[in-house]
Amino acid sequence: MKKPSVASTLNFTILLLIAMLALVPFFWIVVSSFKTYKETVQIPVIFFPGSFKYFDNYKELFGKLNFLQYYKNNIINTLGITIPQLLLSSLAAYAFARIDFPGKNIIFISLLLALMIPMQMILLPRYKLILEMGLFDSYLGIIIPSIPSVTTTFYMRQQILSLPKSLDESAYLDGAGHFRIFWSILLPLCHSALLATGIMCLVFSWNDFLWPLIVINSTEKYTLSIAVANLQGQHLTKDNLLLTAAVVVSIPMIAVFIISQRYFIEGIALSGIKE
Repeated sequence: MKKPSVASTLNFTILLLIAMLALVPFFWIVVSSFKTYKETVQIPVIFFPGSFKYFDNYKELFGKLNFLQYYKNNIINTLGITIPQLLLSSLAAYAFARIDFPGKNIIFISLLLALMIPMQMILLPRYKLILEMGLFDSYLGIIIPSIPSVTTTFYMRQQILSLPKSLDESAYLDGAGHFRIFWSILLPLCHSALLATGIMCLVFSWNDFLWPLIVINSTEKYTLSIAVANLQGQHLTKDNLLLTAAVVVSIPMIAVFIISQRYFIEGIALSGIKE
Protein backbone atom coordinates (compact mmCIF):
# COMPACT_ATOMS: atom_id res chain seq x y z
CA MET A 1 0.00 0.00 0.00
CA LYS A 2 1.39 3.36 -1.04
CA LYS A 3 2.06 5.77 1.80
CA PRO A 4 0.43 9.20 1.53
CA SER A 5 2.81 12.00 0.58
CA VAL A 6 3.71 14.83 2.90
CA ALA A 7 1.73 17.29 0.76
CA SER A 8 -1.47 15.19 0.83
CA THR A 9 -1.13 14.68 4.60
CA LEU A 10 -0.68 18.41 5.10
CA ASN A 11 -3.68 19.19 2.90
CA PHE A 12 -5.82 16.68 4.78
CA THR A 13 -4.76 18.15 8.14
CA ILE A 14 -5.60 21.69 7.00
CA LEU A 15 -8.99 20.64 5.66
CA LEU A 16 -9.72 18.75 8.88
CA LEU A 17 -8.91 21.83 10.97
CA ILE A 18 -11.12 24.02 8.75
CA ALA A 19 -13.97 21.50 9.07
CA MET A 20 -13.63 21.43 12.85
CA LEU A 21 -13.69 25.24 12.99
CA ALA A 22 -16.82 25.27 10.83
CA LEU A 23 -18.53 22.83 13.22
CA VAL A 24 -17.76 24.87 16.35
CA PRO A 25 -20.81 27.19 16.04
CA PHE A 26 -23.20 24.26 15.57
CA PHE A 27 -21.57 22.40 18.47
CA TRP A 28 -22.00 25.52 20.60
CA ILE A 29 -25.72 25.66 19.73
CA VAL A 30 -26.23 21.97 20.58
CA VAL A 31 -24.44 22.28 23.91
CA SER A 32 -26.24 25.50 24.77
CA SER A 33 -29.63 23.85 24.16
CA PHE A 34 -29.06 21.99 27.45
CA LYS A 35 -28.28 25.14 29.42
CA THR A 36 -30.61 27.10 31.62
CA TYR A 37 -31.41 30.69 30.71
CA LYS A 38 -29.05 31.90 33.41
CA GLU A 39 -26.19 29.86 31.97
CA THR A 40 -26.74 31.17 28.42
CA VAL A 41 -26.41 34.83 29.51
CA GLN A 42 -23.74 34.25 32.15
CA ILE A 43 -20.57 36.36 31.99
CA PRO A 44 -17.87 35.16 31.76
CA VAL A 45 -19.23 32.77 29.18
CA ILE A 46 -19.30 29.08 30.05
CA PHE A 47 -19.02 26.57 27.20
CA PHE A 48 -20.58 23.53 28.86
CA PRO A 49 -23.72 23.49 31.02
CA GLY A 50 -23.54 22.62 34.68
CA SER A 51 -25.37 19.36 33.94
CA PHE A 52 -26.50 17.62 30.76
CA LYS A 53 -29.63 16.49 32.59
CA TYR A 54 -31.38 19.69 31.62
CA PHE A 55 -34.03 18.53 29.14
CA ASP A 56 -36.49 21.16 30.33
CA ASN A 57 -35.86 23.22 27.20
CA TYR A 58 -36.98 20.38 24.92
CA LYS A 59 -39.94 19.56 27.16
CA GLU A 60 -41.12 23.17 27.07
CA LEU A 61 -40.57 23.39 23.33
CA PHE A 62 -42.67 20.34 22.47
CA GLY A 63 -45.08 20.74 25.36
CA LYS A 64 -46.08 24.32 26.07
CA LEU A 65 -44.99 25.75 22.71
CA ASN A 66 -46.55 22.96 20.61
CA PHE A 67 -43.60 22.49 18.24
CA LEU A 68 -44.93 19.12 17.09
CA GLN A 69 -47.79 20.94 15.34
CA TYR A 70 -45.31 23.26 13.65
CA TYR A 71 -43.29 20.22 12.58
CA LYS A 72 -46.43 18.78 10.98
CA ASN A 73 -47.07 22.05 9.15
CA ASN A 74 -43.51 22.14 7.85
CA ILE A 75 -43.66 18.56 6.61
CA ILE A 76 -46.95 19.17 4.77
CA ASN A 77 -45.66 22.35 3.13
CA THR A 78 -42.24 20.93 2.25
CA LEU A 79 -43.52 17.72 0.67
CA GLY A 80 -46.40 19.58 -0.98
CA ILE A 81 -43.89 21.88 -2.70
CA THR A 82 -41.03 19.48 -3.43
CA ILE A 83 -42.84 16.56 -5.08
CA PRO A 84 -44.96 18.59 -7.58
CA GLN A 85 -42.02 20.90 -8.26
CA LEU A 86 -39.73 18.01 -9.24
CA LEU A 87 -42.41 16.49 -11.48
CA LEU A 88 -43.45 19.68 -13.28
CA SER A 89 -39.90 20.99 -13.59
CA SER A 90 -38.73 17.67 -15.02
CA LEU A 91 -41.52 17.71 -17.60
CA ALA A 92 -40.66 21.29 -18.57
CA ALA A 93 -36.96 20.40 -18.71
CA TYR A 94 -37.68 17.51 -21.08
CA ALA A 95 -39.65 19.83 -23.36
CA PHE A 96 -36.83 22.40 -23.46
CA ALA A 97 -34.14 19.74 -23.94
CA ARG A 98 -35.75 17.33 -26.41
CA ILE A 99 -38.77 18.88 -28.15
CA ASP A 100 -38.45 21.49 -30.89
CA PHE A 101 -41.28 24.01 -30.83
CA PRO A 102 -41.56 27.65 -31.97
CA GLY A 103 -39.97 30.16 -29.61
CA LYS A 104 -38.38 27.51 -27.37
CA ASN A 105 -35.12 29.37 -26.85
CA ILE A 106 -36.86 32.72 -26.35
CA ILE A 107 -39.16 31.23 -23.71
CA PHE A 108 -36.27 29.55 -21.91
CA ILE A 109 -34.15 32.72 -21.89
CA SER A 110 -37.16 34.67 -20.61
CA LEU A 111 -37.48 32.19 -17.74
CA LEU A 112 -33.80 32.60 -16.89
CA LEU A 113 -34.17 36.38 -16.94
CA ALA A 114 -37.02 36.02 -14.45
CA LEU A 115 -34.42 34.85 -11.93
CA MET A 116 -33.05 38.41 -11.91
CA ILE A 117 -36.34 39.80 -10.54
CA PRO A 118 -36.08 40.25 -6.75
CA MET A 119 -38.53 38.21 -4.70
CA GLN A 120 -39.81 41.40 -3.01
CA MET A 121 -41.13 42.75 -6.33
CA ILE A 122 -43.56 39.86 -6.86
CA LEU A 123 -44.81 39.54 -3.28
CA LEU A 124 -47.71 41.97 -3.70
CA PRO A 125 -49.13 40.50 -6.96
CA ARG A 126 -48.68 37.00 -5.58
CA TYR A 127 -50.46 38.01 -2.36
CA LYS A 128 -53.38 39.54 -4.29
CA LEU A 129 -53.67 36.40 -6.40
CA ILE A 130 -53.81 34.21 -3.30
CA LEU A 131 -56.55 36.43 -1.82
CA GLU A 132 -58.64 36.24 -5.01
CA MET A 133 -58.28 32.46 -5.08
CA GLY A 134 -59.44 32.21 -1.45
CA LEU A 135 -56.25 30.50 -0.34
CA PHE A 136 -55.18 32.97 2.34
CA ASP A 137 -54.25 31.35 5.66
CA SER A 138 -54.05 27.86 4.18
CA TYR A 139 -51.45 25.25 3.27
CA LEU A 140 -52.28 25.66 -0.43
CA GLY A 141 -51.57 29.37 -0.15
CA ILE A 142 -47.97 28.50 0.71
CA ILE A 143 -47.61 25.51 -1.60
CA ILE A 144 -49.10 26.55 -4.96
CA PRO A 145 -47.03 29.73 -5.62
CA SER A 146 -43.83 27.89 -4.65
CA ILE A 147 -44.21 24.96 -7.06
CA PRO A 148 -42.95 26.62 -10.29
CA SER A 149 -39.15 26.77 -10.20
CA VAL A 150 -36.87 28.05 -12.96
CA THR A 151 -33.80 26.83 -11.08
CA THR A 152 -35.04 23.24 -10.87
CA THR A 153 -36.07 23.32 -14.53
CA PHE A 154 -32.61 24.57 -15.51
CA TYR A 155 -30.77 21.86 -13.55
CA MET A 156 -32.98 19.11 -14.96
CA ARG A 157 -32.64 20.45 -18.50
CA GLN A 158 -28.84 20.37 -18.21
CA GLN A 159 -29.00 16.78 -16.96
CA ILE A 160 -31.27 15.65 -19.80
CA LEU A 161 -29.03 17.39 -22.34
CA SER A 162 -26.12 15.29 -21.08
CA LEU A 163 -27.93 12.07 -22.05
CA PRO A 164 -27.37 10.74 -25.60
CA LYS A 165 -30.24 11.35 -28.04
CA SER A 166 -29.80 7.81 -29.34
CA LEU A 167 -31.84 6.65 -26.32
CA ASP A 168 -34.79 8.74 -27.47
CA GLU A 169 -34.43 7.66 -31.08
CA SER A 170 -34.34 3.95 -30.21
CA ALA A 171 -37.42 4.27 -28.02
CA TYR A 172 -39.22 6.32 -30.67
CA LEU A 173 -38.55 3.62 -33.28
CA ASP A 174 -40.08 1.09 -30.87
CA GLY A 175 -43.27 3.16 -30.78
CA ALA A 176 -42.77 5.08 -27.53
CA GLY A 177 -44.23 8.57 -27.23
CA HIS A 178 -42.72 11.60 -25.54
CA PHE A 179 -44.14 10.85 -22.10
CA ARG A 180 -43.07 7.19 -22.24
CA ILE A 181 -39.53 8.22 -23.26
CA PHE A 182 -39.43 10.77 -20.47
CA TRP A 183 -40.91 8.61 -17.72
CA SER A 184 -39.44 5.19 -18.49
CA ILE A 185 -36.04 6.01 -20.02
CA LEU A 186 -34.70 9.49 -19.26
CA LEU A 187 -36.09 10.18 -15.81
CA PRO A 188 -34.53 7.06 -14.19
CA LEU A 189 -31.16 8.14 -15.61
CA CYS A 190 -31.55 11.56 -13.97
CA HIS A 191 -31.81 10.22 -10.40
CA SER A 192 -28.69 12.12 -9.23
CA ALA A 193 -29.94 15.46 -10.53
CA LEU A 194 -33.42 14.74 -9.18
CA LEU A 195 -32.00 14.05 -5.74
CA ALA A 196 -29.76 17.12 -5.84
CA THR A 197 -32.55 19.48 -6.86
CA GLY A 198 -34.91 17.72 -4.45
CA ILE A 199 -32.56 18.40 -1.54
CA MET A 200 -32.24 22.06 -2.54
CA CYS A 201 -36.02 22.36 -2.74
CA LEU A 202 -36.43 20.59 0.60
CA VAL A 203 -33.99 22.91 2.34
CA PHE A 204 -35.49 26.05 0.83
CA SER A 205 -39.07 25.01 1.60
CA TRP A 206 -38.17 23.85 5.12
CA ASN A 207 -36.47 27.15 5.98
CA ASP A 208 -38.76 29.52 4.07
CA PHE A 209 -39.85 32.36 6.31
CA LEU A 210 -41.05 35.41 4.35
CA TRP A 211 -43.86 33.93 2.24
CA PRO A 212 -45.45 31.81 5.02
CA LEU A 213 -45.27 34.85 7.29
CA ILE A 214 -47.32 36.84 4.76
CA VAL A 215 -49.86 34.13 3.95
CA ILE A 216 -50.44 32.47 7.32
CA ASN A 217 -52.46 34.21 10.01
CA SER A 218 -53.53 31.33 12.29
CA THR A 219 -51.13 30.32 15.03
CA GLU A 220 -51.83 26.61 14.55
CA LYS A 221 -50.66 26.84 10.91
CA TYR A 222 -47.34 28.52 11.66
CA THR A 223 -44.22 27.00 10.14
CA LEU A 224 -41.10 26.27 12.19
CA SER A 225 -39.34 29.39 10.93
CA ILE A 226 -42.18 31.63 12.13
CA ALA A 227 -42.40 29.77 15.45
CA VAL A 228 -38.66 30.23 16.04
CA ALA A 229 -38.88 33.93 15.19
CA ASN A 230 -41.71 34.34 17.71
CA LEU A 231 -39.41 33.10 20.46
CA GLN A 232 -37.60 36.43 20.22
CA GLY A 233 -39.41 38.80 22.54
CA GLN A 234 -39.45 42.58 22.33
CA HIS A 235 -37.89 43.07 25.74
CA LEU A 236 -36.60 39.61 26.67
CA THR A 237 -35.50 36.60 24.64
CA LYS A 238 -35.05 33.21 26.25
CA ASP A 239 -31.80 32.31 24.53
CA ASN A 240 -31.87 28.74 25.81
CA LEU A 241 -35.24 28.07 24.12
CA LEU A 242 -34.14 29.86 20.96
CA LEU A 243 -31.01 27.73 20.67
CA THR A 244 -32.99 24.57 21.41
CA ALA A 245 -35.44 25.45 18.64
CA ALA A 246 -32.53 26.04 16.26
CA VAL A 247 -31.26 22.51 16.95
CA VAL A 248 -34.72 20.98 16.50
CA VAL A 249 -35.27 22.78 13.18
CA SER A 250 -31.81 21.97 11.78
CA ILE A 251 -31.58 18.23 12.55
CA PRO A 252 -33.91 16.91 9.76
CA MET A 253 -32.15 18.81 6.96
CA ILE A 254 -28.70 17.91 8.28
CA ALA A 255 -29.71 14.25 8.37
CA VAL A 256 -31.08 14.42 4.81
CA PHE A 257 -27.87 15.96 3.50
CA ILE A 258 -25.58 13.52 5.33
CA ILE A 259 -27.51 10.53 3.98
CA SER A 260 -27.59 11.75 0.39
CA GLN A 261 -24.52 13.99 0.08
CA ARG A 262 -22.79 11.74 -2.46
CA TYR A 263 -25.73 11.90 -4.85
CA PHE A 264 -26.17 15.61 -4.17
CA ILE A 265 -22.59 16.44 -5.20
CA GLU A 266 -22.80 14.09 -8.18
CA GLY A 267 -26.04 15.70 -9.34
CA ILE A 268 -24.63 19.23 -9.08
CA ALA A 269 -21.57 18.17 -11.10
CA LEU A 270 -23.60 16.45 -13.83
CA SER A 271 -26.06 19.33 -14.15
CA GLY A 272 -23.30 21.46 -15.70
CA ILE A 273 -22.61 18.99 -18.52
CA LYS A 274 -24.09 19.75 -21.92
CA GLU A 275 -24.06 17.44 -24.89
